[in-house]
Amino acid sequence: MIYERLNQIERKTWRKWLFYIDIIIIAIFVISLVFLAEDAYYAGFYYGGGKTSVAQKQMWYVVRDASFITATLAWLFYRFFRNQFLLLRRIY
Repeated sequence: MIYERLNQIERKTWRKWLFYIDIIIIAIFVISLVFLAEDAYYAGFYYGGGKTSVAQKQMWYVVRDASFITATLAWLFYRFFRNQFLLLRRIY
């Protein structure tokens, strides 16, 4: 039943939804990149100041940010190469 519903959605609607998802993914990527730079800076700052426990906590934040960046880049590369494949497969 769910498959029949998904089958009824038009191609134009799917493209619009995927465009909005791509915009959200790019926003998550940019926000994660900003947080990654900030957390890496604070980790180095606290490590240089001798506060290793706080620096270790900041490094876990860096790992969190890197995981978000990895996930968003995986989505963006998937979409890019899939669209390239679909364009190259098209007969002119």
